[in-house]
Amino acid sequence: MSRNESGQETTYNPETLHGTHYTIEAFNDEVDRLVQEWIDDEEEANGETPSASEIDNVKFNYRRDVYVDWTGADSDQMLQWEMVNSLEFTGYATSGFVKEENDNPLLEPIHGLSLRDYAAMVIKMSSGVDENEINKAMGIEPAIWQEVNTLWVTRMQEDPSFTIAVLYGQYFMEGATHPKLAHLQPAVNEAGAENLQKMRTDQYFFEELSGARIAAYNYGLDGAQWILDNYGVTLGDFQAVAMEYMTARNMDFNSEEIMKFATYQQEKQAEYEEKFAAEQGGNVADDVDF
Repeated sequence: MSRNESGQETTYNPETLHGTHYTIEAFNDEVDRLVQEWIDDEEEANGETPSASEIDNVKFNYRRDVYVDWTGADSDQMLQWEMVNSLEFTGYATSGFVKEENDNPLLEPIHGLSLRDYAAMVIKMSSGVDENEINKAMGIEPAIWQEVNTLWVTRMQEDPSFTIAVLYGQYFMEGATHPKLAHLQPAVNEAGAENLQKMRTDQYFFEELSGARIAAYNYGLDGAQWILDNYGVTLGDFQAVAMEYMTARNMDFNSEEIMKFATYQQEKQAEYEEKFAAEQGGNVADDVDF
């Protein structure tokens, strides 16, 4: 529970996470007033106007200050509010909070394939489903797929707000349920299916495998292939689960939980690095005395 500047319990707009006891216009006006006061003081003291980057940094901090003062929000609530409004505040999109806009030209289908279609095709391919079967299910020729694959990547690179890339990640999580592709399933053994389900329901297990994958790469192994060989989970499925956890984290931000799982992953990474080092005959530095 948080209380606003009047001592009353704060209620929040579910879309913007701004307090319902003020308008966004009033909020922005207060931030702008404080920023202008700072600019005036700097001009009087130094005889010149601060740079645009300096003004942006000051505005960033005043925006936080006003939000906390007006709502009584704690740091986690404030950070989530920033993520919800990241496009407005920073010009960058944040996973979990982006909705498709019909008037965005970068989201126009390519050869009839939407970004959601493209994401579903990619996850199916990265999960081991045959590319020709995917193209057949979507009603396209291989040459069309090659062009679609190139152009969607180009659009992501051309989008300075990362909206297309973030939406792609959000749709990537849904790829397995695409109506035209849901029937195409990779050849996964029973153990792999069980491990995939466990990854989705047991975050400790997911963080352990994440740490193991990083450790594998650090020791010259293909981490994705190591996960597939030992746990039967494909790269596409692994990335989809990772996106699920990241999006859930953003939408229910809890710094203590984030730190807990980050620390656990680092501990597991260290354990697997010891394992890989032993399998490779020890670290190079193990035989060096200082």
